[in-house]
Amino acid sequence: MIKKVFLVLGLALMSQLIVACVDCNCPDSQTFYFTNKGLALKNIDTALPAPMFSSAGTINSANYGIQIQMLNEKITAIRKPVKWGLMQAAYACSCEGNYFMSKENISAIRVFSNNDFDSSHPKGTDLSVYFKVKQYKGMTTLADYVKILNDANYIYDEYFFESIYLQTAPVSSKKHKFKIVFALSDGRTLEAETTEIELI
Repeated sequence: MIKKVFLVLGLALMSQLIVACVDCNCPDSQTFYFTNKGLALKNIDTALPAPMFSSAGTINSANYGIQIQMLNEKITAIRKPVKWGLMQAAYACSCEGNYFMSKENISAIRVFSNNDFDSSHPKGTDLSVYFKVKQYKGMTTLADYVKILNDANYIYDEYFFESIYLQTAPVSSKKHKFKIVFALSDGRTLEAETTEIELI
């Protein structure tokens, strides 16, 4: 009976050893640090096929969104040290990707318009309550989205793209240029403005 137990354990160890010896040619994982330099914005019409970018002057309010791209600059890269061990090597074929870490956090995302939006939001007041981010579980407020971003230490893509969607149609004026302002943890602000759009 003891010989059978040792035989089963020996076979299991041998199979792990064989898998561990497979060379998957995975590149070394790296951590890239970057700093945020600016924003680029595009108008979105969700009625269009992907990628839904619109250069039209008029979009239905229910379909309007803004794609935000954070422009960044790499500062440094740190190569992760190789850790030796049978179990890690045994799963080496599942290659680990690179990690990207921002030098500064986003403190707030605010949205402004060059025109009156409604009676309680005249020109120049914060409209961020009227925009939401589409997440896996539904729509998220900009304030909650900032918390989600800051809770994640790493991102898995060098480029930050996010789209925010208008939830309420304007009442006072239909033509708007929206200004997006990102407040950063180091005290800087990044700003960009959309082209003028008429929301019907």
